[in-house]
Order: sequence, then C-alpha cells, then structure tokens
Amino acid sequence: MRIADLNAAEESVAKALAYGRRVDLRSGDAALDAPENAGEWGPERTIRADVLAELLLRPPQEGTAKRALRLHGARIVGQLGLAFAELDLPVMFHQCAFDERPDLYHARTRFLSFGECLLPGLVASNIQVEGNLRLSGCHSTGELRLVSGRISGNLLLNGARLANPGAKAIDAEHLDIASHLRAEDEFSCDGEIVLTAVRVGAAVVFDGARLHAPGGLAFGGSNIIVQVGLFGRSMEVDGEITLRSGHVSGPLTLRGSRITNPGAIAVRAGGLNAEGGFYLSLADVEGQVRMESAVIGRSLNLDGARLSDPGGMAVLADGVTVNGVLQARDGLTAEGEISLLDAAVSGPVRFEGATLINPGGRALSASGITVGKVFNLCSGFTARGRIKLTNARIGSSLCLDDATLETPGGEALRCWRLETRELAMRTATPIEGAVDLRHATIGVLRDDPDMWPEAIRMDGLSYEVLEPMLPAERRLRWLRRDPDGYLPNAYGQLAAMYQRLGNDADARDTLLASQRQRRGTLAWYARAWGHVQDVSVGYGYRPLRAASWLLALLTVGAVAFSMSEPAPLSIGQLPSFNPLIYTLDLLLPIIDFGQERAFSPAGPTQWLSYGLIAAGWVLATTIAAGLTRSLRRM
Repeated sequence: MRIADLNAAEESVAKALAYGRRVDLRSGDAALDAPENAGEWGPERTIRADVLAELLLRPPQEGTAKRALRLHGARIVGQLGLAFAELDLPVMFHQCAFDERPDLYHARTRFLSFGECLLPGLVASNIQVEGNLRLSGCHSTGELRLVSGRISGNLLLNGARLANPGAKAIDAEHLDIASHLRAEDEFSCDGEIVLTAVRVGAAVVFDGARLHAPGGLAFGGSNIIVQVGLFGRSMEVDGEITLRSGHVSGPLTLRGSRITNPGAIAVRAGGLNAEGGFYLSLADVEGQVRMESAVIGRSLNLDGARLSDPGGMAVLADGVTVNGVLQARDGLTAEGEISLLDAAVSGPVRFEGATLINPGGRALSASGITVGKVFNLCSGFTARGRIKLTNARIGSSLCLDDATLETPGGEALRCWRLETRELAMRTATPIEGAVDLRHATIGVLRDDPDMWPEAIRMDGLSYEVLEPMLPAERRLRWLRRDPDGYLPNAYGQLAAMYQRLGNDADARDTLLASQRQRRGTLAWYARAWGHVQDVSVGYGYRPLRAASWLLALLTVGAVAFSMSEPAPLSIGQLPSFNPLIYTLDLLLPIIDFGQERAFSPAGPTQWLSYGLIAAGWVLATTIAAGLTRSLRRM
C-alpha cells in the first residue's frame, strides 16, 4: 500500500509507527473526545481497520528498533483482523472507538492495550501476550473472549465498563495469567464473567467491583488457581459467585460485599481450597452460601455478616475442614439454616453475639462436627430455631452462657451423644423448648437452676461434676423435668456423682427418690409392697427408721403385756416374765430369748402378739431387701 492511498490519519500512523511515536487525533474537547461520541468525529479521525492491520504486519525497516503503535482518539472502521498474527511491537490504543470487535485469535504480541476504548467485544482466544493485556477504563458492549490465552504480565480491567446483558461479558476459560488480574477502580460488568480453570500467578483483585448477572454467573471461577490471593472486598454482586473446586494459596476475601441471588445460590464454593482463609465478614448475602467439603486454612470468618435465605439454607458447609478458627461473631445474622454436618475445625468455633433465625426449622445443624477447642454459642448468642449437635466432639467446652434459645413447643437443643469436657448452660433466659442430652459424655456440666428448660432428656447422660453443687432435693427437680419419665440411669448417675464427692447423704436421697419413682411403674401389689418398704426403712436408705419402728412397737408391747401378763404354758421352772423381753422375742423372728415359748397371751393381747410377730417379719424382710440394694450400689 502506497502512502498516497492513505488518508491523513492513516498517514500519521504510518510515519509514527516506525519510531514508536504517539499519534493523538483528539480535539481537546473532553466531551467530544469520549469514544461514545465517535459518531460525531470527522474523517480526520477515521482509520480503516484493514489499513491499520497491514501497517502493523509490515516487516520492520532498518533503524526502527523502537517500533510501537501508540494511537489516541481514533475511530477504527471495519474489523481489525489480526488472527494468527505475529506482532513484534507493543500495540496501544487509548480512547479509540472500534466499529467492530477486533479479531486477535491465536495472535502473538509483546504488549496490548485498549485503555478507555469503546469496543463491541474482543476475539482473542489462544492469544499470547508477552507483557500486559490492558483493558483499563474500556467500555465493551460485547463479549471479551480470551479462552485459553496466555498473558506473561497482568490482565488489567481497572475502571472498565463491560455490558453484555444476559450473555457472557468475559469468557476467559483456561486463561493463564503470569501476574495479576485486576478489576478495581469502579469496574462494572453487566453480564457473566467466566473464569473457569483460570491460572493466576499473583492476585485476583475485584475490590469495589459492580457485577450484574441476575440468575447467572456474575463471577464464574470454578477450578480457578490463584497463587497469592483473591480479593473481592466491598463488591456489589447481583448473581452467583462460583469458586467451586478452586485453589487459592493465600486469602480469599469477600469482606463487606453485597451479593444478591435470592432463592438460589449466591456463593458456590464446594471443594474450595483457600489456604489463607475465607473471609465473608461484614458481607450481606441474599441467597445460599455453599462450601461443602471445602478446605479452609487459618480462618473461616463470618463476623458481622448478614446471610439471608429464609426457610432455606443460609450456609451449607457440610464436611468443611477449617485448619484454624471458625468465627461467626460480632452481630452475624443468618436467616435460614447454617449446616456444618461432619465439619472439622482444628481450633475454636465462635458464635458470640450471633443471631440465627429459622423458626420451625433448624437454625444450626452441626451433627458429627469435630472441634479442637471451644464451641461458643454464648455472650448474646440467639437462636430462633433448633440447634442440632448430635455426635459432636468438642475438645474443650460447649458454652451456652448468656445465650437465648427459642423453639416453643419443640426441641431447642439436641446434644445426643455429645462429647465434651465442659458444657456450660447458664443461659440468659430459660430455654424455650426441650433439651436432649441423651447418651452425652460431659466432664463438667455447669447450669443455673433458674434457667433450666421445661423439658430435658437425660437417659444415658454421663458427667463427672455438676456445678453448682446443689443438694439432692433441688437436683431431683432437675431430673423430674425429663419427659421420658423414670430413668434409673439418670438417678444412678446423680447418686454416683454425690458418692464420688463424699456426699453420702445426698447420694442416699437420690437413690431413695429413684425407688419412689420406680414404684409408680410397677403393678399394684408391687407398689403396695414398695409403700411398706418406704414407710418402714426408706427402701434401705433410711435404716434409723427401722429402729424407730422397732422402739415404738417395743414400747407398745411392753406396756400392753405389763398390764395384762400372759399365762404360763406349763407349771414348773419357767423364766420370770419380762414384758420388754417378751415383746422383743415376738418382734425378732430369728433371735429366741425363751419368753415367747414360755407364755401364751389371751384375749386382746393375743391379737397384739400376732401383730407384733407379723410386724417383726415385715421389718426383717424390708431391712434385708434394703441392705441388699444398698450393698449392690456400693
């Protein structure tokens, strides 16, 4: 192509290209120079795309080692076709307007910039850029296609405005970026961003970005690999963020972002590996957060977040592994269920001051969770819905001090087969709903009698110490709150604790109460015999009561027989009649003092003697039964 065939703008480019000089076709009027107003630009600012492509593909002339395209304020008409091109020079457009999307499919260049340009899209699959690909400040109205490309430097999207509603705004699947991917400075995108299996050698930064893809992939980062960290702080996102099976060697943070995808998944991070932690603190999420089987290093942080999926699953983190601390404090609010089934947290789990709301459903499901240190649901924690900690293993303490649990008419807390060194249940208000501690194994159980729930199930509950150390009379009221009725194990456990601590009186009171409760489960004749044992010797736990009965009967008999002495049975050498010894001989069925065989009462005293003999056998039998029961407990 001859210079004579070029218009003035093209001629300027041809002359400047060889020496890398800038060609600036702007008028100086900021409003007119905006690429959106390119329709008002005259022919002096117009460059044909095919001419520009030919100029770029010309072999360099001798003495032009600094070749570069630096073009400002031009309108490029037609399609810039550079597919499979080998461009050994930097190509930089600034505030240019393209009528058609440039085609750089499988092209190779040293540096490529479309700063503040107007693009109807970009075809750049398999592109190789030996430097930066700069799209900062550009306005794209179509798809930026970068599939399987390779960028040796940074991909820069700072301040860019991308608009391809209902379709992909960026398709960069399998893109390899050696350094940073940056989309800051009020970057906005109306359309899907697909970054599936992208590899980034440094950081991905979307701080302050505005992403709009209702019902679609606002940020599609499945299988993404990031070496330094992924930062999406204070974003506004309408649609889904996907990080499924991604690997971030540093921190992954969405702190302070607002993510909206109601009735669907807002954050999908199943199988994610975030070595430096996953931070959703202060985030406002409408929709579900899913991170099942994710592996999180250092911290999974939900402090101060607002998570909303009413009636659904606010957080689904079943099988998550946190090699550090799980923090959900400082005003966290979750509408919907938080599920941590079979999760493993090496450090503490902290929900201090959090509010979980899922009336009629589960507010927190953590069955099978393993926690290395404390599990705090305390210090202002509130749950309006069930808490399920079945088969949980907690290394240090499960704390519910100063918490509020509300599940009226249902089960507020299930700790079936819980294992922990300490359970603190000094709640702020009495728990509304039942508490299930069946078959739990607890070292120290701390509670407050004023805050006991109306119903607490304790069959198989095992503990070493109860604090405060209340007398048996008060602790028995605690046992009677079990809706399952009489449970011998519960009474035996309480009595064993008193015995370990040397409080034998309270242990006996507990075992006596156990027998009285058991009596109500027996047939009528067994209940009758139980009443006899209770009245006579307190089931063997009140031995002095037998002595009192014996003394009373002995006194009655001695007085009666002294007033009406029985007649001797034979004439001869007989012992002298002694009313006291005679009565004692009647009462004690085994010991024989010789008085009963020597004398025979008549009339009313005969019936009295029969009664004393019967009473003696009853006392002997009940004492024997009681002693046997007591020895069996020792």
